[in-house]
Amino acid sequence: MRPMRDRRRAYKHLEALCVALLFLLIAGISLSNSGGTDKTVDELAAPVLRVLDTSGMTRRTPSEAAGVFGFDRSKEEGAVYYSNDNVMDVTELLIVKLCDRSDAAAFASAIEERVENQKNLYQNYAPEQYSLLENSVIEVSGNTVFYCTAKNADEVYETFKRAL
Repeated sequence: MRPMRDRRRAYKHLEALCVALLFLLIAGISLSNSGGTDKTVDELAAPVLRVLDTSGMTRRTPSEAAGVFGFDRSKEEGAVYYSNDNVMDVTELLIVKLCDRSDAAAFASAIEERVENQKNLYQNYAPEQYSLLENSVIEVSGNTVFYCTAKNADEVYETFKRAL
């Protein structure tokens, strides 16, 4: 009867080892997919700009982006910001790489505030622009913040995700 107890004990140890390995595997996958990137913002923006129609848009400086959105430039590693030259077109793209991912919520909040202010401006007299703002994409992925208001904002965002 003793060999049966030894086998049960061995199976329990094996079971505990399998559970521990599974836990480590899940933790490793979660950490590796937590978002963010080591790429520069220009590397992230390159494929995105192939999908976004930038005719009529100008690339602005990170300082201009900070002024428009109210960012603290010391917390960002880089930014790519395109806005439309026509004030009646709300199309914009912003990709920000942060020094510390813990600042992402503040950046996303500032973007949301800008979008809300834009909605208030365009709601009553430019319904198509208001609709674009309603469908804008604001996403945080680790140390990056993405924002796009465009006719194909979802497609632009999917391209950004693949670029990460």
